[in-house]
Amino acid sequence: MFIQGDVLAFVSLLIGTCISGWCLTMAYGLLFPAKSWVAQREITTNPWKCLGRGALVVFTVGLLGLVLISAVPNPLIKLVGWVMLLSVFAVAALGMAGIALNAGERLRRMAPEMNPYAAFSRGSAILIVACIVPIVGWLAFAPVLYLASIGAGVKAILTRVEEEATMPQTETA
Repeated sequence: MFIQGDVLAFVSLLIGTCISGWCLTMAYGLLFPAKSWVAQREITTNPWKCLGRGALVVFTVGLLGLVLISAVPNPLIKLVGWVMLLSVFAVAALGMAGIALNAGERLRRMAPEMNPYAAFSRGSAILIVACIVPIVGWLAFAPVLYLASIGAGVKAILTRVEEEATMPQTETA
């Protein structure tokens, strides 16, 4: 039997997760704009390669990190495992910023009066909230988005870019 405090705690957990995911995506997009645009371009042109690349990274680096965390009693080896897992999550956040930029560009096509920051912010919020939709979001949308964001993030990290050449020009009013 659920009591009112349990329900309130669960709702607060969902809201906190959404806000922190949105903030992380926005931070990566604003701190690393050139790399985010590379990830956006990659997810737009090669979405299946991003999924495959993300699955490869998760099933190699991610599983190795999990094994090091759970099976080895040495604290230094556990630290290496945590660093591996957290690096996979950091790459996923970079790729998620690229996917949010892609969603923002599609929103701007529907509403041309929207500025780029608002489009990026709304695209990020839509993707984050879609991941918490029961059943479909948890079991279908979130894992696919996670794998694709890792694949796009890996491509963005491995691609050398010039900062001025990759940023789209925006009009100032």
